[in-house]
Amino acid sequence: MKRLKGRERERFLNGRRVAVLATIGAGGEPVLTPVWYLFEDSRILVRTAKDAAKTLNIERDPRVTVCVQDEAAPYRSVTVYGRASVEAPQPGLGARISRHYLGFVGGKAYERVVENDVRGEEVTIVIAPEKVVSQDFGDETPLIGKVWLRLKKVLPPGL
Repeated sequence: MKRLKGRERERFLNGRRVAVLATIGAGGEPVLTPVWYLFEDSRILVRTAKDAAKTLNIERDPRVTVCVQDEAAPYRSVTVYGRASVEAPQPGLGARISRHYLGFVGGKAYERVVENDVRGEEVTIVIAPEKVVSQDFGDETPLIGKVWLRLKKVLPPGL
């Protein structure tokens, strides 16, 4: 297994992948939440509601973990351990995030839906990495395995 380094890791985090944010609940239990995010200035930014469970958990205990992974083999992942802060909403962050995941047209449509949805007061969660771990199993996957994995995307299920 190889590790992603430097720019390769940054490119991976700048991709269009859903992250899983782990916070610590009131009883000390891990609370996992899938989130859309942006990776900017070596930090992870998440837009959410002020009264969301993840926000309340971070206000109580700022220690978090974020895992970003490929959804298909050969798998790669980056796990970020760090501390999060709850900050005022960043102007335009919602638009940047929705366009990042959905493209310009889809992002604009999504923004209209969200603006019409009563979500309460918004905040920005800013995660500052303290430790980063990555995995890349691409080199361990033989060529025939890579070909088969590509074919499986277009073949009927069950083959």
